[in-house]
Amino acid sequence: MSLRSDWPCWEIMQCKPEHAAQCPAYQSSRPCWEVMQELDVFSFNICKDCLVYVIKQKNPIFSKEEILSIMCQKGVDVTGRCCVADCHSVR
Repeated sequence: MSLRSDWPCWEIMQCKPEHAAQCPAYQSSRPCWEVMQELDVFSFNICKDCLVYVIKQKNPIFSKEEILSIMCQKGVDVTGRCCVADCHSVR
């Protein structure tokens, strides 16, 4: 799996299906941060620090390699070659 802009947040964050199904963003076609901002205007401050938000920006501040490393450290393996022990070596 590669980094794609159409990847839903619940896949990036590897939410359990039962948790994803209860999330308002799961029910929507809009980005999760837009859904959350509509529910709680102050939640956007949290969203700006979220990996999903960072990945989906047109000009992300991190390189693809840095994003993969961050995801790996969080236990989200999109490359098929990451494990917790070697997270720092994904490049």
